[in-house]
Amino acid sequence: MARIDCPNCGKPASSKHEQCPHCDCKLQGLTEYDRLALTNQIYNQKKQKLMNQSFLALILFLGGFLYLYSRSPATGTPELMACKLAIGAGFVWYLINRIRIVFLKKK
Repeated sequence: MARIDCPNCGKPASSKHEQCPHCDCKLQGLTEYDRLALTNQIYNQKKQKLMNQSFLALILFLGGFLYLYSRSPATGTPELMACKLAIGAGFVWYLINRIRIVFLKKK
C-alpha cells in the first residue's frame, strides 16, 4: 500500500483506493503517466480560468477608465460613481487574480 497524491486535489491517498476519499477522483487503474497527465490538465484548467478572470478584470478597469476620460461625467453624478466603481473593482479583481496565479504556480 503506497501513498500517492491525488491528481485532482493533490491530497495524499492510498494506492489501493478506487477513488480519492477527498474528491472522489478515480485512482484505480491509473498509471504514473496518467496521473501526471491528469494533474497537468487540471493545473492548466485552473490557470486558464484565472487568466480569463484577469482579462475580464482588466477590461472592467480599462472600460471605466476610458469612459471617465472620454465622456468626462459631471461631479457627483451616478455616472462618475459608476466609473470610479468600475475602475476600483477592476483593479482590485485584477490584483487578486494575479496573486492567485502566483500561488498556483508555487504549488
